Amino acid sequence: MFGFLKDKLKEWVSSAKDKLKTEKVNIESSDLEKSELAAPKKSAKKKGKKTGEKADKLIEKAKKQKIKEAPLEFKPGLQKYEPDVEKIKEEIEEKTLATKEDVKRVQEENEKAQEIASKVEKGEETPEQAVEELEKGHEKTEKGFLKRVGKFFGKKRKIESSDSGESELAIHEFVTPAPEKSSILTKIKSNFIYKITEDDFNELFNDLEMLLLENNVALEVVEDIKDKLSKKLINQEIPKKDLEYEIKKELKSSLNEILIDPDDPVEAIEFKKKEKEPFVILFFGINGTGKTTSIAKFAHLLKSKNYSVVLAAADTFRAASIEQISEHAKRLGIPLIKHDYGADPSAVGFDAIKYAQAHKINVVLIDTAGRMHTKSNLLDEMKKICKVTNPDLKIFVAESIAGNDATEQAKAFHDMIDIDGSILTKADVDEKGGTIISVSHTTHKPIFYLGTGQEYKDLKLFNKQEFIESLGL
Repeated sequence: MFGFLKDKLKEWVSSAKDKLKTEKVNIESSDLEKSELAAPKKSAKKKGKKTGEKADKLIEKAKKQKIKEAPLEFKPGLQKYEPDVEKIKEEIEEKTLATKEDVKRVQEENEKAQEIASKVEKGEETPEQAVEELEKGHEKTEKGFLKRVGKFFGKKRKIESSDSGESELAIHEFVTPAPEKSSILTKIKSNFIYKITEDDFNELFNDLEMLLLENNVALEVVEDIKDKLSKKLINQEIPKKDLEYEIKKELKSSLNEILIDPDDPVEAIEFKKKEKEPFVILFFGINGTGKTTSIAKFAHLLKSKNYSVVLAAADTFRAASIEQISEHAKRLGIPLIKHDYGADPSAVGFDAIKYAQAHKINVVLIDTAGRMHTKSNLLDEMKKICKVTNPDLKIFVAESIAGNDATEQAKAFHDMIDIDGSILTKADVDEKGGTIISVSHTTHKPIFYLGTGQEYKDLKLFNKQEFIESLGL
């Protein structure tokens, strides 16, 4: 059953990740160099070169101001202080060394990023663990970098002037902005995680919409599924490896909200049995849907569970209807209450209930005339039967393969008499399954049973989870 819909849903879910667009990234040194992580290092290198030029300018300025703003040494021959050129070169070399260390560190980070990405590809780490590991490494690097900047460019020197004691003057601080978090983290994350945008979702759902409509799911039901799915998927970040699972999970969740798990009618019958009153069930539907056969199947089910049953032939309109149900009653060994053709159907139902009360019979099953949901006079007659018999359950019967027709019928009957649930026949030959979803959604009532064959035993209690699983979800 429902094989066609199952195959189509499987195909749609599998292709969903191919529809989504995400930024692909190859983790190479060029990515690291372009990242914010590398940016401060370039800045350090550049500013390192300028430091020597600044030192010369400071020396000239110091001469004019008679304040020496650079390392000084005493020249005995000249009897005056001159700039210590060797010391200035030494400091510039120190700063250059710091820059080289930063470059080396960037290369090490590059190798580390490639190693982590390789682990993710092999499944040794999750994307979340990879991002966390990179962030930890980045924090350590950031602290070390700032420490070195402070060491080489944040010094203050005390120097002696030629005239007096001491004058405190700082060599201009090397200003480096705090390194921002590397864009490589974002790139790696985007390589393994999808964020489903509204446009992505609409593109995906267009395919699902056509799939559902082709499989007898009513348009209003499709719109409801779209609304439920959009709330669960749009703007959600989903790991690439989990994308197919998450889409299936949310589609399954949406169907769970639409479909209703039925209470077993047999349990309700058992409860009424304790009150020593017959449990009355009315069956409705249009002609040719398998209504009378479904009644016979249900009677067989009850009899197998040791409940006593009486049938009521309240279809006094259709030719041979009484003969048909009489044959079933004879085969099953069940009593039948019937009147002549043209008799009042309500009277037949009333007499069947009185018979059950007199003979302590547990269940009364009333067959009614098939009527089109567009015939208002027949629907009014149906209201009268409900009023006279006061049934415990009103069950609508339709074909599972009828598609949108079954949905329209269910809506009309439900609006008229407020049905309690449905039986869908010919489910064994239904490759689509959309009628089950549509009827349940339209009536907001459960599917009680599915007809799955021609034998009396071929009546299966509907199970919501089994149905969803049969669709491959």
